[in-house]
Amino acid sequence: MPRFPIAALALLATASVADAVPPTLSYVFPAGGQRGSSVPLRVGGLFLHDRSQLDIDGLKFTESLKPIPRIWFEGPILPLPESQQAEDYPVDRTATLSIPKDAPRGPHRARVWTSQGAHTGPAFVVGDLPEVVEAEIDGDPIPVPVILPVTANGRIFPREDIDLWSFAAKKGESITAFAMVTAIRSPVVPLLEIVDEKGLVLAEQPRRPGFGQDAAVRFVAPADGRYAVRVRDARNAGGQSNVYRLTITAGPVVDRVFPLGGRRGTTLKLELVGQSVPGSREIAIPADAPAMWNLNIASANAVALDVDDLPEFVGPKKDEIPVPATLNGRVGRPTVHDHWRLTLKKGVKYEIDLLARSLGSQLCGSIVVRDPTGKELARGESPDPSADPNLAFTPPDDGVYSIGVVERFRTGGDFPYRLKVQDATPPKPGVRLAVANDIVMVPRGSTIKLKVTAHRSGGFTGPISLHLQGLPAGITATAATIGEKQSAAEIALTADTVAKVQPGRASLVGISSLGTHAATANDSDRFFILATVPTPFKLAGDYTMGNAPRGQPYSRKYRLERNGFDGPITVSLADRQVRHLQGADGDALILKPGTTEFTFSARLPAWIETGRTCRVTLMAVGRVRDADGTEHAVAFTSTEQNHQLIVVPEPGRLGVEIAGDVLVAAPGRTLRVPVRVVRAKGLAGAAKVELVLPAHWRGVTADSIDLPADSEHGILVIRFAQGEVGPFNRSASLRATVGDVVAEAKLEILAPR
Repeated sequence: MPRFPIAALALLATASVADAVPPTLSYVFPAGGQRGSSVPLRVGGLFLHDRSQLDIDGLKFTESLKPIPRIWFEGPILPLPESQQAEDYPVDRTATLSIPKDAPRGPHRARVWTSQGAHTGPAFVVGDLPEVVEAEIDGDPIPVPVILPVTANGRIFPREDIDLWSFAAKKGESITAFAMVTAIRSPVVPLLEIVDEKGLVLAEQPRRPGFGQDAAVRFVAPADGRYAVRVRDARNAGGQSNVYRLTITAGPVVDRVFPLGGRRGTTLKLELVGQSVPGSREIAIPADAPAMWNLNIASANAVALDVDDLPEFVGPKKDEIPVPATLNGRVGRPTVHDHWRLTLKKGVKYEIDLLARSLGSQLCGSIVVRDPTGKELARGESPDPSADPNLAFTPPDDGVYSIGVVERFRTGGDFPYRLKVQDATPPKPGVRLAVANDIVMVPRGSTIKLKVTAHRSGGFTGPISLHLQGLPAGITATAATIGEKQSAAEIALTADTVAKVQPGRASLVGISSLGTHAATANDSDRFFILATVPTPFKLAGDYTMGNAPRGQPYSRKYRLERNGFDGPITVSLADRQVRHLQGADGDALILKPGTTEFTFSARLPAWIETGRTCRVTLMAVGRVRDADGTEHAVAFTSTEQNHQLIVVPEPGRLGVEIAGDVLVAAPGRTLRVPVRVVRAKGLAGAAKVELVLPAHWRGVTADSIDLPADSEHGILVIRFAQGEVGPFNRSASLRATVGDVVAEAKLEILAPR
């Protein structure tokens, strides 16, 4: 699917406008890097035209993205109905990121922006281990050797792709591999296996506490030798965005800790369980530690503790415990209660919160309250077993009550938990302000409404005046107030017609009788505010649908409504499609100034499924220029049926056959292979036959064949160089062409015996 640079320039006066097409950040690959290193990034996204910018929070990185050839692997043919699903086709861009040696560890928010908008996408992770990046090739997996410890960056692409990362291990050595996908917001569902050199599976992926939804597997090497981590998607899915970070190490990896948290300003004796970790360690928790505090310990995976200011107790405890308190215990079997004796007061409402699943524990817990005689008075369970329960309880009398924690379903190890018990005193009056998105886009010459929601607490009902600070030049905001007892208000933001396309990082604060309150969105208190350039033109057309033989182009007519725009426009396949294209392609078409009608052609591959409706969506891109000479790429795309190129493929008019579809390679060998070209009635002309080789093959060449119009048969000459040839991990394609009609056949070449 070729993409051509847009060379069109035009001055834009006032005109009616279509919607702008903001960009999408689909992936950053690799999805992380080592401190102190320089990382060439492959950045994929939709509608990333020239002058797209990449911004990574926390690393002080903003850079223009440069076009590079897109890596595309078609993968297995999708049958109906899977082929009817929508699919994105991100373009590839590049930038180089230098990571400071003191860069904060962990994920950092990444976003892209253009003249038509901005988008927050996947995260980029900073780590400490050496890193490698997959050199992607299509076909069956080939083991990639790595030296431990390492973080390997790969992606499951195309569908049903499998990656193999090979390493050496000594007999009795414990090795852990874990794949990070959640923190980088990847759609892949990783499945990990450890295999030996013969492909025998030695260990499969269990779900380990501490890894959340990410995958992890551990094994002990039965002998000196080479082993591999096999990575695939559990659903056999795959795509350009399915990136992952796989850490493989024989070093420290913490599986779980006990207790799961502690009190600020105290020293906590911590039990550590995992690979190559000490059994216990004393940890000083800072007085200003956040609610989830990352431990600064040697471990390939991040470990965090739940931190609060309540008195802490570690079970088992036989003594009576005063409230408030945080109780740390472990439960291992269903129906077996872990009991705590607490002194409670009559008529006081107590909040009881169980923290387990939310802290990486496998406990599916219930809270049970009993009176001094053992009678059950209250029980708290979550309807979702993956969520932690809570319970509100008001004692009928003063006394010592038993509060128990029980595992609901499973029998296994000691599942840790934290149980917080405190009286439900009405909270102090307060307010929290929130906005739906941390990106605010304001089209030039337009006004948008930004909704601000107030979450009130403690009975506060007063008015809150709203103020945006740090707006970029050319954008103004009206004053707004969330009225007394009201929950929301809207701020009107207006961009003037010549506002610079330069983002500002603004803050939104509310002022009330309680003080100043910072608004947040997506865990950020800074808002990325950008003036955008609307698109003046749009495509138009009438609904049409046709049939066409596969292996040749299909065309339809379109109209272009320019709305005052009189510059060149480039029309091509859109980055976002309403259906998987299954190889349908088309060359970009550059429309000259003034053109209002055109015909676009899409090529149907020779192997596309017949009888399956192919729907191709287009995008049109032009350039507008400000009075000061600044240029902006603007785009239009639509998924409306009237704008689609819709065709039902029929059997093709050309065929190519080969005598034997499996050949054996040998260094220095030359093969002469008979081929036949079959033309349908009415198809005339000379035929060209050529062997299309995978780009990563080495040492293989083939001469093309030119067959006259009255000839069907020819000899394909294939040569193998002396020395290394291959790797033959996928098939080649034999392609025949008559005019604009194409046929293909698969050709398997086996490695030398």
